[in-house]
Amino acid sequence: MQRGASAIQALDNLAGGVFSMAPDGTILFVNDALQRTVGLRFEEAVGRNFYDLFPYARGTEIERHLTLAMESGEVQELEEFSPRVGRWLRRRIFPGPDSVTVLVDEGGLGRVEDEPNRLRHALERARNAERRYRDVLDSMADGWKETTPDGALIVVNEALATMLGYDDANQLMASVSSANELYVDPEDRARGLQSESDGRPRMIEAQMRRRDGTPVWVRSTLTPRRSPTGEVTSYRGFVEDITEQRDAEHRRREAEDRIETRERTLLAEAVHDAPLQLIVAAMLRLDGLEPQLPPAFSEPLEHVIELLRQTVERLRDLVVVLSPPVLGHGLADGLRALAQGVFAGSGTEVEVAGPARLPLRPDAENGAFRIAREALVNARRHARAEHVVVRLAHEGDAVVLTVADDGVGGAHPSSEPGHLGMTSMYSRAEGMGGTLTVDSPPDGGTTVTLSVPLDPPSDPPAPR
Repeated sequence: MQRGASAIQALDNLAGGVFSMAPDGTILFVNDALQRTVGLRFEEAVGRNFYDLFPYARGTEIERHLTLAMESGEVQELEEFSPRVGRWLRRRIFPGPDSVTVLVDEGGLGRVEDEPNRLRHALERARNAERRYRDVLDSMADGWKETTPDGALIVVNEALATMLGYDDANQLMASVSSANELYVDPEDRARGLQSESDGRPRMIEAQMRRRDGTPVWVRSTLTPRRSPTGEVTSYRGFVEDITEQRDAEHRRREAEDRIETRERTLLAEAVHDAPLQLIVAAMLRLDGLEPQLPPAFSEPLEHVIELLRQTVERLRDLVVVLSPPVLGHGLADGLRALAQGVFAGSGTEVEVAGPARLPLRPDAENGAFRIAREALVNARRHARAEHVVVRLAHEGDAVVLTVADDGVGGAHPSSEPGHLGMTSMYSRAEGMGGTLTVDSPPDGGTTVTLSVPLDPPSDPPAPR
């Protein structure tokens, strides 16, 4: 016991770091110097798995050398940049019967007397290059990060740390082990990686979470780095704060919606107050003249009155379409009234199905109504459909609106004058943070699908 205590005291007195671990990765001992270097207390490290504490070590040279030492029984040595401490460290790995012991030091020049000059100079150049790399990263105005394919942080710069509310890059690295933890919706990063890029850097716009839990909109690039064999070893790229751009875009869309609503209201009132009243008055006048006209005029007069009656119906339908959405009883009821007005007198059968209430914020509900209105008007004008089905559903973390018809299909976005409706639908969906797809094969009908994300949790989890 005395000799064991003396050995531990001797290890604690070493200037370099020392730790030992079992073959399964369980840490058995950490000396004082290494605790200070990595910022971990003895009780936080011992008994924990090495790769749980340092997930970014998986798939790197340190894992390969540890495995090689345990399998071969031979001493291994490597020098590698440590993201956690932000500098190069030398590790010497000594295998034992039931554990490995690792000595960690700065690997400073001149410490090893028999190190060849050529290698020493190469290491010096590598360290200088690493310092210049860090200086460049930290001088950037935009954020920068590099991660392993599964999201473990390898390096971040000071701008990203400041953007996310951390004191510096070291604090961010120590607080967050995976880039997935930075996103309000962790699936955003996964969706970005899965997107088609044709060999170009992938780009995503998503919300990240600041240290205090508040969201920040970012535009992030994900550029893959590949090994000589073509395997992706990491993703790196810029992170730009676009919160102000998003807010400005939201305010612009709100202003456009107010202007559009006002214009539609004025037009609906103009149609209702003048043309409709005049046409109704003309119909009444013709009804009064009929008894005074010769019998030969009765049939043509009835035909004129019928045409005027159809005109009144069409103008009343137009008033319904132009009127602002009335959603007091829910989006489904509003869409049902809208569909009946759009297709009144057309012979097209319309079905609207969905729950009366959905967990959508008011601006998203209004946006969904406007997109559905455009889809229904397009179907009335162009589809020549016999059936139109409108469905609303709460699916996972989104509300999905579908407008489907059995018409002629062939719909596609166009920038031609008078054909901007579908383009505006895409733009409106993007402004709501949603996605819009249009499936319209020739002679195959048209299906418009809008997916709108629900509000994020009001009380986000506290940062680590």
